[in-house]
Amino acid sequence: MRRLIAVGLLLLLPAAARAAGIYRSVEIEGLRVTMDADWGSQLAPGYLPVRFDISNVGAARVIEIAIEGHRWMRGYPGFRRGVFGVSSAANSTTIVQQTVRLARGDRVRFTLPVPVLGESEGLQFRIREGGRLLEDLGSMGVQTGGPADDTSVLIAADSSTPFGRVAAAWPRAVSPSRSGTFLRAAPPSTAAAGLPTAAAGLPPFDFLLGPTRMPTNWLGFTSVRAVLIGPMEWRQLSEEQRSALRTWTACGGDLVLVDGDFSMLPVGSRSPIVYAGGETASYFLGHVHLVTAETISGSGLGSILSMLPSVRVADWGLPATRAADWGRATDRGFRLPIPDVGRVPARAYLVILLLFSVLIGPANYVFLLRRHRQALLVLTAPLISLVFVVLLATYVVAGEGFGVHGRAATLTVLDQSRQQAATRASVSLYAAGRTPSGGLRFPRDMAVLPIGRDGRAFNEDVRLDLSESQQFASGLVRARAPSNYEAVSFRTARERLVFARNGDHVTVVNGLGAAVTKLLLRSAGRTHTLAEPLPAGGKATLRAGLGGDSVLEAGHPFFQKFDALARTQLEDSYLAVLDRSPFWQSGASGVEERASVHLVLGLVEPVP
Repeated sequence: MRRLIAVGLLLLLPAAARAAGIYRSVEIEGLRVTMDADWGSQLAPGYLPVRFDISNVGAARVIEIAIEGHRWMRGYPGFRRGVFGVSSAANSTTIVQQTVRLARGDRVRFTLPVPVLGESEGLQFRIREGGRLLEDLGSMGVQTGGPADDTSVLIAADSSTPFGRVAAAWPRAVSPSRSGTFLRAAPPSTAAAGLPTAAAGLPPFDFLLGPTRMPTNWLGFTSVRAVLIGPMEWRQLSEEQRSALRTWTACGGDLVLVDGDFSMLPVGSRSPIVYAGGETASYFLGHVHLVTAETISGSGLGSILSMLPSVRVADWGLPATRAADWGRATDRGFRLPIPDVGRVPARAYLVILLLFSVLIGPANYVFLLRRHRQALLVLTAPLISLVFVVLLATYVVAGEGFGVHGRAATLTVLDQSRQQAATRASVSLYAAGRTPSGGLRFPRDMAVLPIGRDGRAFNEDVRLDLSESQQFASGLVRARAPSNYEAVSFRTARERLVFARNGDHVTVVNGLGAAVTKLLLRSAGRTHTLAEPLPAGGKATLRAGLGGDSVLEAGHPFFQKFDALARTQLEDSYLAVLDRSPFWQSGASGVEERASVHLVLGLVEPVP
């Protein structure tokens, strides 16, 4: 039955592929609106970039762009099985809205990032004014939440250039899977065997997009596996589009420059990795790869993707599903267990329950019987119940309070010469008593990727307002329930550690804005360490060693997450563990952090 269903779905794939993107222009009551939502059909958890071009030829007005998404769970190993092995749907909704103010004669162009969080998404686009529907722009569907290897690749190609003509044959074919997924990339052996990359009658797995249609917001690239672009296409991009690609690469993306060079995106002076297929250089959390068109045509796109090396640990790259711990959660629903939070005090509850049972029953009856007032049971029983309800509530408040508890594991790559920093954070929150007022607020240019309490795709109702910030008004955090998300950001950063040599010693001044609890400086072939915690603004002398230190103890729960960074530490860089991170925002004020780890990988000039 599963195979029959897979065959039926494959037969419907051409129609599904056409529904995976919308390009539409309409004129309505003095507005000219062009919406471009063409994108891949197999995406990772992230954002779908919807490009708008709106002109107002009438009077000044305020319109609202409303996007309603429906999510359901299906397709990948580990989902809930129903009748005949088909997954049972667990539907939820995403409501995204943005207010646009237009004066007479205004023309605005922008990219609206729409979160895609489930395993499948169905999206409906509308324009409203004053609560009145102006236009229904249509609907589309995408498959999301799959592993990184089964995520579409974006090829930015102009059909009139030599690169565009060659790249048209690169998209991988669609291949069904016996494990439940009916939309996957064909294995690399297909291209190596000389077979066509796209099966007859089926849409390709990857997609091509003209340079002029590329997003101007980097968040949209979080949902693709990699981006390939040629030199002529790079020159056709606007500065805003290039900035979006640079930011996405810095936040962990794989940018493949085909027949290009590193001058297209300066990666710094550090030596790249040279291998049989090309060259790779690190760029903050991400990588820039140089590959020739001839190599891709000969080996196939799937083989090239598997060959791309990582200077940084791949767990910190994009798409987020590359992380080894992406699908993991504890039995309490936290991805990062928060000490003393979320545990059920079974012994205390049992004692209170036994005491309640004794008092409301035998003790209450005997007490009234001796006074010959058994009729008062109708009053004493509710009163005792009320007292115990207050007692339980007081016990819970005393144990957890009304605040928000959190635990985070963050990594910041700080290039002190460029004064820029990229930060990746894994976060678990617990709102005790009530949710933060207004939900969680993040900057508009921060990627926020929620994760379900079972470690799988997120499946809660979400309301997101993008008018002024990125406000998750509801859904991302709930009272007395675990919340998990990944956050990725890139910003200008003037924070730094200042090093100087004093004879055989190296001194450091802490300008990071937070206390440094541990420091490993790699310079001149030696590792220099900090003897004791260094407060913000403080100065200390480092001690020289032969290396071998680790940023965390071997028994620490985050040891595997950070240890590879210490083992692969580059020359003229430092690893600093902070007591708090000035580079990360939790989304709510007054979050009480417990057992968080904040690590900064700083890139510095050779210590004079």
